[in-house]
Amino acid sequence: MKTNLTVEIVNVTPELAANYLKFNDKNRKLNDKNLTFLTKEMLSGRFTENGESIVFDKYGILKNGQHRLNAIVKAGMSYNIPIIRGVECDTMATFDTGKNRSAGDVLHLNGFKNSTNVAALILSINTFAHKKSKRSSAASGSEKNERPTNQQVLEYCQENYEWLNDIKKKSEVIYKASTKPNVLNLTQIGLIAYIIGGENPSKTVYDFLNHLVGVSRTAESATSYIYTKIYNSKINKEPLNFYWILGMTIKAYNYFIEGNPSVKYYSFKVDSELPKVNEN
Repeated sequence: MKTNLTVEIVNVTPELAANYLKFNDKNRKLNDKNLTFLTKEMLSGRFTENGESIVFDKYGILKNGQHRLNAIVKAGMSYNIPIIRGVECDTMATFDTGKNRSAGDVLHLNGFKNSTNVAALILSINTFAHKKSKRSSAASGSEKNERPTNQQVLEYCQENYEWLNDIKKKSEVIYKASTKPNVLNLTQIGLIAYIIGGENPSKTVYDFLNHLVGVSRTAESATSYIYTKIYNSKINKEPLNFYWILGMTIKAYNYFIEGNPSVKYYSFKVDSELPKVNEN
């Protein structure tokens, strides 16, 4: 079937975007969250000219691109964007049907090894290690970390890949050696290593993690106490609050570097700040 599609690269200014939006008829409802996100990306300089097009049908009706156009208007920015005209009127159902690229996909496409696990570690660090507010505030919705964009994950990886991948590799050794069922997953082990030991965790940190996941055991110790708690939660399928696990884990580490003394009971409240990590 013959088509009359045309493609043109156009510098879309706020004024031109506003004009295009006059032809926005029977499009999906504008998503305020998506619009706010795109506007912030533009204002911060993170929005890129990635070749994604603005699409009009054969009658000149806007079919795809309303969020980007509205964001251009709000941000007052201009971008070179492919403009496609002449698609059939019933094409809306074919837009945005593919799987969105994950952060791991983006790292892989940029040549990073272990991309899925490294991306998961970066996202986990963003969620927990960089959280300054109390967990209670975050849980209530009053203070939440925004999930970083794929571009932000890529930039962070480019700057920090060497130590991120090193933590991933050493955590994987511990994960594979841990007792089954695994009380912690690979990302959680890596996150704890980072929270306790920073970018270059010491041998002591990894020794502690071996105790934490059951590779090594010291009866009636703090590590044994938290291991048993997590293990029983797995067996009984009663998930524990991971922020609570982090707090209990840091306390267990502080006991561990003091000689791993006998500790039959200790606690941590999820509405409090994470404990301070003592120096070895």
